Amino acid sequence: MQTTFATAAPALTVSTLLQDYASYNHWANTTLASWLRTKPEDNMNIMVPSSFSSIRATLLHIWATENYWLAMICQKEYVPIDAEHYDGDFDSIIDGLLETSERLVAFTDTLEEDAATGELFYDSPWVKGFRPLVQYGLHVFNHSTYHRGQIVTIGRGIGYKDAPMTDFNFYNFFAK
Repeated sequence: MQTTFATAAPALTVSTLLQDYASYNHWANTTLASWLRTKPEDNMNIMVPSSFSSIRATLLHIWATENYWLAMICQKEYVPIDAEHYDGDFDSIIDGLLETSERLVAFTDTLEEDAATGELFYDSPWVKGFRPLVQYGLHVFNHSTYHRGQIVTIGRGIGYKDAPMTDFNFYNFFAK
């Protein structure tokens, strides 16, 4: 069965694209978190062969990375989250991730077109240079999507077959 939508999408600009992706990212994080909260907390620590050792470790990485890039694109002081030594409970990780993704939404909602396309200087141990803010924003949202996919795969490996749909297109047509 095909679904038809009566209204056209609003005009797309670089700033509205970033706003859409930030909102999508928050929705996808919230959707995944709601699903994970239905699972036993002990299972979030099951060790698996993956780029991060568990669902908990992967969530911490997403949170820490969103926190890093938020500080970078907002040009604010970066206060790191020590993902390797974080001792908070699972709910605090989810709450921290969702709060950070909400802050990304709030930031992108204030962006004018010239700021979204304007260049920012990036200085890291790996690379230095200028890039448009939009590229950094799309990077952080893509990065989170990649690791949410890993969490679904880890979940499947430990027996969860009911992962929610968090694709961008699903969000655009059914969840927005």
